[in-house]
Amino acid sequence: MSEQVQEGMTMQREVERVVEAARDALTDDMIGRIAAAAGDGAELLDQVNRAGLARAIPALAQLVHDGDLERLVQLARLYSSAQDAMTDEMVGRLAETAASGLGFIDQASRAGLERAIPAIAQLVNDGDLDRLVQLARLYGSAQDAMTDEMVGRLAETMGSGISLLDRFSRGGADRLLQMLEQLVASGTLDRIARQLPLLTQRLEMLERMLHCFEAAANASDKEPPMPGGIGGMWSLVKEPENQRSLRFLILLGRQMHDTCVTR
Repeated sequence: MSEQVQEGMTMQREVERVVEAARDALTDDMIGRIAAAAGDGAELLDQVNRAGLARAIPALAQLVHDGDLERLVQLARLYSSAQDAMTDEMVGRLAETAASGLGFIDQASRAGLERAIPAIAQLVNDGDLDRLVQLARLYGSAQDAMTDEMVGRLAETMGSGISLLDRFSRGGADRLLQMLEQLVASGTLDRIARQLPLLTQRLEMLERMLHCFEAAANASDKEPPMPGGIGGMWSLVKEPENQRSLRFLILLGRQMHDTCVTR
């Protein structure tokens, strides 16, 4: 016999010995467990074959190669830990928050608030939203600082202003506006505006003149009586202040004569 045949027979005898040793070592319990494991394995292979999970093997291999499967396992552990840590009260609050969010989204969708998003974005980009927030804070601070008395005075002031506008409107405001328009169109209003400083000066001068008249009247009542005759007149005229006053009256009379008397 050739060497190959001999080697084959030797290997066969060794396999038979291994099988006999394994048969002698196996108990009925072990045989039952092996049979159950073989049955479960065959059933699992049948389910995998019928579900078409063979097509998922390349994707699973890619997940294992990239390390994504490990991340999914860690994410599942994190989710399980969060689920174990959550109480019924926390679940209720989360459910209520989610329901409120969905209700808000539904209300925003029905109200058409998506059309306001570009305007809000423009406000944010221009900084106007911050100004509105600051204005709201200012209004809130003013509202907190206002007392009932201040509110009453403001309401009274606003009421008086509205009443004044109503009286102004009913008292011929349109006619007054027409008169002002005519003055503007004719140039009279400009002339009045140019003459106002001069008119103010003349009114001040007139006021000072009337004050001088009043002061002179009061001083004349307090002065002692003067002696009569030429001596009294001479004693009055020879004083320098009286001479300046007399010269002023002469000049005033001359100017009044030149201005008022028509020739």
